[in-house]
Amino acid sequence: MKVVLSLLAVLFSAGFLFGAGLTSVEIDGNTFTNITKVYPSANGRIIILFDGGGTSAAADKLPADFLASWLSADTLAGAKASQTATAEANLDRAIRTGRFREVAGVVYDTRRGPSGFVTFQNVKVIQVLDDGAIIDTVPQDVYTDIPIFVRHLPPVGDTDFLSFIVRPDGTYSYVNKNGDDRTIRAYDYGKICARDDIPETVLNGQKAFEETTLTHAPQKDVYATLPDSDDLVKSGSGFFVSKDGYLVTNHHVVKGARRIQVKTVAGAFPATVVRVDTVNDLALLKVAGDFQPLALATNDVQLGDAVFTIGFPDVGLQGTQPKYTTGAISSLSGIRDDPTEYQISVQVQPGNSGGPLVNQAGNVAGVIVARLDDFAALRSMGSLPQNVNFAVKGGLLHDFLAAGHEVNLNQFGPAIAPGATVATVQKSVALVLVY
Repeated sequence: MKVVLSLLAVLFSAGFLFGAGLTSVEIDGNTFTNITKVYPSANGRIIILFDGGGTSAAADKLPADFLASWLSADTLAGAKASQTATAEANLDRAIRTGRFREVAGVVYDTRRGPSGFVTFQNVKVIQVLDDGAIIDTVPQDVYTDIPIFVRHLPPVGDTDFLSFIVRPDGTYSYVNKNGDDRTIRAYDYGKICARDDIPETVLNGQKAFEETTLTHAPQKDVYATLPDSDDLVKSGSGFFVSKDGYLVTNHHVVKGARRIQVKTVAGAFPATVVRVDTVNDLALLKVAGDFQPLALATNDVQLGDAVFTIGFPDVGLQGTQPKYTTGAISSLSGIRDDPTEYQISVQVQPGNSGGPLVNQAGNVAGVIVARLDDFAALRSMGSLPQNVNFAVKGGLLHDFLAAGHEVNLNQFGPAIAPGATVATVQKSVALVLVY
């Protein structure tokens, strides 16, 4: 008899006796009746059984008197401890798998489907780029491609299939061989946050997102810092070929311009178009002032020669500081064996057009003009090109300058000391602003 009473006492204290507590409870506006059993699960949630079914809830969602009628204080404390441990484990897993991300100064908990985000399921990577990847959103249809560009995508391989949630981020543009702008929709995957990067209100689930200043400085509108930014139409690169302010760029950069400014480290200067060569896509501008010119290369370019450029690609995203990229002469002719151009492996983006292609001696071997049209190549070859770009040959630039007599080609730029090539060339390049 004592054994039976002791067993009943244990069962009652653990809350496992049927009919031991309140038989009705309200949870989030829903009322459950005829409750027959209440007990904690392994993860700490409270299981509630009633005639014909059951439900579960976190302990803090249930009335204290209801819990006390079914569970002992020790059992309830253990359930809450298990629930806390499970929640912490789930949070750690979410942080490790990149579910908390910072986009444009705001940290999001993507598990909560924040407003404005878009989900893509089982889409295919077409091409991996330095700052993201181009994705085919309808990979099952061999006759249709609807590509998007996803910034900050974690490391992936070409042809991988992915599912992800991203935030719309405007468009991604580039200039094709004919000087035409191509634009596709852009999205931002965001930068994966470490625990210390996540605001407390997002970490504890109070908010789905919140602005942060912990690790990332506020983003600024680069275009707003440029002269007459409201009227700015496009931008490109250029370089000085005379000390008194003659500057070379591409014709397509200044085509249709109502006015032009050239921005250097010394400031922004009005520029006028002196002459253009529409066939070879060259233009000569004139700026008042004293500048450091570059010299034209006198040696023939050879296949495999090392070359580089300094220019101003995509200033809205990458900023107005000059960018250096390097590569080699990939071919002595351009697309479809065009004899007027070199094919180069130097990385270029929209905005590099008009910049100098420079050899290791610091002399101009050509003028950056275009990159291969990605989607024309996709249609033609079935795959996107990897870093295929073009430059107008230096010999054509020499002939263009010699024809007008504005520039004394016998007065080359200063000799460049070994090891100082990049720093010296940087002083001769300029950002071309077109209005």
